[in-house]
Amino acid sequence: KVKIWDKKSEYMAFTYDEYLMVKEEVEFLSNPTMNGHPNLAKLIGYCFEEEVKGVVYDLSPLDTLHNLMVKDDLNWLQRMNVILEIARLLKFLHGQDKPYLVFNINASHIVLNQDFMPKLIDFGLISKQDIGEMSTQKKQITMRRQCDDPYFTLRGGNWETSCEVFSFCVILLGLIAKRTCELEKLDRLMHIWAKKEYKPQCSLVHKSLQEDWGYHAEDGIAITELGMCCIEFFPRNRPNMKDVVERLESLHIFQRLGDSRPHKRDKRYHHNAM
Repeated sequence: KVKIWDKKSEYMAFTYDEYLMVKEEVEFLSNPTMNGHPNLAKLIGYCFEEEVKGVVYDLSPLDTLHNLMVKDDLNWLQRMNVILEIARLLKFLHGQDKPYLVFNINASHIVLNQDFMPKLIDFGLISKQDIGEMSTQKKQITMRRQCDDPYFTLRGGNWETSCEVFSFCVILLGLIAKRTCELEKLDRLMHIWAKKEYKPQCSLVHKSLQEDWGYHAEDGIAITELGMCCIEFFPRNRPNMKDVVERLESLHIFQRLGDSRPHKRDKRYHHNAM
């Protein structure tokens, strides 16, 4: 898979240093601590030419998570595995001596490979948690693109790990409810929809997934409650990613089946059940 930087892309309509963004992405993926992580795209090449700036990943994706989450291609177990893998990736990044912040984590920047394993593919804004070293350009891009966290949007300040907990929850809710977030439509913002629909001891899991093999009603309630905790308005009330992973791993589906990843039997079963 090849990713090319284009000034007409979604990265905004103002001048930015393409060379710097490619350089920082290459440095991040070449870092021995990051290289080989199962949920990060593997870098196999890059180009710094004046006319073309891009990177080449060793990746054969099915599609973006954004496109897949509303379809019937993913069964309950596969969706839960995706959620757990993304949570573990963020726990890993946030757990470094200087936590790495992704800033632009969303379902459009994650792809699933042929084994339904999520891979983060956008690192243009990733930064260690030393905001003083972060360029003004990157701050501008972040402020314009990442309006998911309402506290950050309204209050400003530094982007922190709690903001990424909120962004992660938008993905979590989308996967369990088969919904996507549309920034242009207020009623399609995931946290607004979830708070409107949520009732204590109830589930936001899509009805079709509740009929899937491996679904447990208690898991539906538990993951819904986890999602609601992660979208709390005040960051101090949100769990960190370590707590999120622990709560996910305690779900019945993982306790009963272990840390199972999607394989051929799961995919055959899902298609036969449709």
